[in-house]
Amino acid sequence: MTLCRCGKSSRKPYCDGSHVAAGFVATGEPATVASQPLAERGGPLSITPVLDGPLQVAGNVEICAGTGRTVLRTQSVRLCRCGASDKKPLCDGSHARIGFRSEQPS
Repeated sequence: MTLCRCGKSSRKPYCDGSHVAAGFVATGEPATVASQPLAERGGPLSITPVLDGPLQVAGNVEICAGTGRTVLRTQSVRLCRCGASDKKPLCDGSHARIGFRSEQPS
């Protein structure tokens, strides 16, 4: 899946191409986070939207940059969905600073 990095997508956390009209210029690829290879790849994956916050991901997760470089391997991570994190795709708490509000479940 491709996650929004510009903060303009109407389908957050997913990219909808809004970065083109917004003139978004990526500041580079995300930094690599030191991590060991996962003991097992695959398996169940849980993605839970946190109210007015990030996506909480649990399970065997390998995050890769657009070039295919592995950024992080983990079993639990919070991913930005507000578009304001300076550590995209990881959450840095910016959602609270900018007053991000997620859609309420129906």
